[in-house]
Amino acid sequence: MSERASDGLWAVHTVDGADVRLRSGRIGLVTVDVTAPVSGGELTAAGTSTRFSLRLALDQLRTGNFIMQAAARTLVQRHDAHVLVYDGEGTSTSNGWQVSGHAVAGSIDVELVLAITAVGPATDPMSEIEIVGSANLGTVHLPLPGLGTVEDFSFDVDARLALRPRHA
Repeated sequence: MSERASDGLWAVHTVDGADVRLRSGRIGLVTVDVTAPVSGGELTAAGTSTRFSLRLALDQLRTGNFIMQAAARTLVQRHDAHVLVYDGEGTSTSNGWQVSGHAVAGSIDVELVLAITAVGPATDPMSEIEIVGSANLGTVHLPLPGLGTVEDFSFDVDARLALRPRHA
């Protein structure tokens, strides 16, 4: 990706369907798989450096299972984690950018490295990005019968997000 084509300031387009997926590995008999809507964000690229911010409405998260959804929302309430704010900085790579920062929601603060790749059409590659990463929360107390405490809770992050140019 040429630096000239990727330099600029973009806002994450927050339309219906702009969700980030958070998925854990298997915990006992279940997998935690939730989506949270994006409420805002921004990508700034200049030369080889970049900054990426993202806000997720955790109080509106969804799962495919009502028991897991109730458990996830209980965790959001318990930690006063209604909005997750991620702010990361990094550099360009051969495929896009890699940013490192913190995802903070209420009393939760997780270090998170994200790979960001422009995946829009050839005519406008910066119209859409893909973000992927993973994090480890350590010990987590899940409000689910039979699960209780998970010693090494990790999750993956993935999303495809629309961007629109923003003028500084």
